[in-house]
Amino acid sequence: MQGFSFTPGIRFRMKDLEYIVRKEKGNDIEVTNYSYDSVEMFRLDELVEAWFNGALVVKQDDVPEKAQVARHDLEMYSDKEKCVMETRYKILEPIILGQVKPSGYQTYIDGLPEQLRKMTSVASIYRWKKRWDATQDKRSLIKRNDLKGPRKRKTPTEVIEIIRGILRQFEKEGLNISNRKIHIELKKRVNDMNLTRDEIRMVKACSDTTVYRIVQELTDTYQKDKSRHGTVQANLNKNGATGEVHVERPLERVELDWTPIDLMIVDSMTLDTERYYLVYAVDKLTGYPLGFYISEKEPDTFSIKQCLLHMMLPKVDIRRLYPRLKHDWLAYGVPETIVVDNAKVNDSEDLEEICALLGIELQYPPVASGHLKGSIERAFESLNEKVFHGIPGTTFSNTQQRSQYDSEGKACVTLRALYEIIHITLIELVANDYDTSRGGTPHFLWNEALKDTRVQRRLPFKKEDLKVLLGTGVEYRTITNKGIEIQAQFYQSPELMKLRDRKERTNDDAKVRVRFDKADMRVIYVWDDENRQYLEAYPTRNSLRRKKMDPQYPVHYAQLHNYCYNNNKAYREFDTDQVAEGYREIENIVSLSKLEVAKLEKLTQDERAARYYADISSIQLVYEAQLTPGGLETLQLLDDSEVKSSHSKGNNKGKKAGESQQSVPSPAEQQDSKVGATEVYIDDLNDDEDDWGTSLKQARG
Repeated sequence: MQGFSFTPGIRFRMKDLEYIVRKEKGNDIEVTNYSYDSVEMFRLDELVEAWFNGALVVKQDDVPEKAQVARHDLEMYSDKEKCVMETRYKILEPIILGQVKPSGYQTYIDGLPEQLRKMTSVASIYRWKKRWDATQDKRSLIKRNDLKGPRKRKTPTEVIEIIRGILRQFEKEGLNISNRKIHIELKKRVNDMNLTRDEIRMVKACSDTTVYRIVQELTDTYQKDKSRHGTVQANLNKNGATGEVHVERPLERVELDWTPIDLMIVDSMTLDTERYYLVYAVDKLTGYPLGFYISEKEPDTFSIKQCLLHMMLPKVDIRRLYPRLKHDWLAYGVPETIVVDNAKVNDSEDLEEICALLGIELQYPPVASGHLKGSIERAFESLNEKVFHGIPGTTFSNTQQRSQYDSEGKACVTLRALYEIIHITLIELVANDYDTSRGGTPHFLWNEALKDTRVQRRLPFKKEDLKVLLGTGVEYRTITNKGIEIQAQFYQSPELMKLRDRKERTNDDAKVRVRFDKADMRVIYVWDDENRQYLEAYPTRNSLRRKKMDPQYPVHYAQLHNYCYNNNKAYREFDTDQVAEGYREIENIVSLSKLEVAKLEKLTQDERAARYYADISSIQLVYEAQLTPGGLETLQLLDDSEVKSSHSKGNNKGKKAGESQQSVPSPAEQQDSKVGATEVYIDDLNDDEDDWGTSLKQARG
């Protein structure tokens, strides 16, 4: 092994001062201090201790480059290299031991076996001996082919600078450029430069192979990463991860982020396929899942709040809702610190204000620094690999993995099934699966850490306080006698009606502030400004069942919105032609009535009275016909030509009835007699030969 000893000529640096050994006197070492040009004495033990502690560094400039050990691990050498090393040392060993003097080198070589004699010369003996004396290491005898060839590149400096400029131009933009393009650009620039030079000062572009080697040497990977991925990621690629976040107790640090789910979901109503987003929170210490939220669009502040609400509240009755679960979900409580991605959605004053009210520290890592949220990043990767990539309809992680797989065509999971899959995944496959990096299951580590650290998880005094605080729905509404309306759904409560009564008595017509949780619209909260508190209001009785929504389960805002939209859509698409015909008939009747009023103005008082009683009789007839539909088919409006004959027939019937008073008519005959008499009375309305009777006949069909 290459090494040193404190012998005369050895140079070293200690405490920023440079020394050279002059003499060795037993345990004392005399050195010359180059920094102050003075002679000093050190004990050998003192120098050895300084070397052990790293305060003393021996300079190796005196060791020839070809004698320096290229690789320290013997296993890194090939069998051929090891064989050469042992052969050369076997040849050199008698010379090292002093058995062969320099004057006898040639005689020694001539006496070697033919195979060894072919690979040995006097010059090689001197060369090997020099390496050995400098290192005292057999590995220095191995060939150093890496040191062969010219040490300096023969390419003109101007050409190298042109290549450097081309590289820097593209690296600043974070782009990749092929060697072929660099070579073409180089030749173009060299030709342009030679136009202003004489033949002596002209330069020649190097070959494409040389360009390839120069590009490998000059490429600035850091600058390219900085332009493409940002400073933080570039520093990480250059320097590596120099440390990790340290936490000591559960809920001390919670990491929250979101990602598109690598699975296409089937809409149970339209059968279209969509890709949802998963907002997920995980405990840094134990890796225990704390809460999640599924968003149909790119998450916003609402989605973050819903995840925080789910994370902080206890997950009671979770096994009753999802009977396939074998374990409970134990996570709840207000965390100490929440780390969220440095995105615009998180840069919200509302979110910061809520965290401040709850006593939560909100942290934003630098841009493009996913390694500072390693737990949540690995959690997303684990979810995709463990579950979503194995379900029909997966999108995989990228298009290269997906290739020609038909994600939309093979999708078969609905949104309700997705919720159950995620619950089983987080509770059974994540919380109760062994984590090698932490040395146990997150479920076990969570319980043990709570016991060991004696963490008392905080909760608000009332669940409603947290739901109001994190409720993302805020609107202003007027309280009516039906209550408060949101998306065509009315909410009522005795307290709400008392608030309405007080506002009416005080002539306060201002709208009230209403907050609600969009994930569960079974209750809303109305702000009582006088008492400085929120009042609860609930859906009116059976209103949700009428809309075919089960009140035992959370009712999402989107459900109410969808019902309201479809209801309005049906109203907008309703065929109103028949309604328009009805309005038109009313307009015709009004026009005819105007003409009749104009005619009545020309009549005398007695004539108008007779006409008035005739109208009353006709109205009574229609009313009685509606009450006795059995005789409706005998009701006919006659033309003017039939009035007199019908009138005479009615009188004859009256006479015959008077003559035969002893005979009792049957009920059918009484009905015929009644209708017949009435027909005569109605037809008398047409004596003035106007259009009213004809219009009524047309209206009756």
